[in-house]
Amino acid sequence: MAEFSGRHEHILDEKGRVSVPASFRRQITGEDLYLNLGMDGCLELYSPEKWRILRESLRRLNRKEEKQRFFLRRFTSHLRPVSIDAQGRIGIPADLLELSGIRSAVVFLGQMDTIELWDPDRLQRAMAKPEVSYEEVAEGLDIEL
Repeated sequence: MAEFSGRHEHILDEKGRVSVPASFRRQITGEDLYLNLGMDGCLELYSPEKWRILRESLRRLNRKEEKQRFFLRRFTSHLRPVSIDAQGRIGIPADLLELSGIRSAVVFLGQMDTIELWDPDRLQRAMAKPEVSYEEVAEGLDIEL
């Protein structure tokens, strides 16, 4: 499975298209990607491999449970297949641009098996929460840094 890392900023064109960073494109197999509204106001881009894993997880949800039905509806209501064109761009639908606040610049953040797309101002606000510090969160995690 692809592993995405790093931060890249690209500009949205007048038709709602943006270039996917070359380092990310090199890791994507196949043409079909999946774009969705993520958490904290970003968009998430899934590789075909990641989407297969997510799809299987979603199929295991119990639709008899109200919270699980809500989650499934929210998750799938904005999910869109997208393809990388010959110039290395994807199109972002207008409703997703509006929901994410993306107007011109798009920040791509590699998040291991997912790529987040952010409006730069929204990302700055999300990363600058005074009640949360990187160091404090790191102390509570069971990982080696």
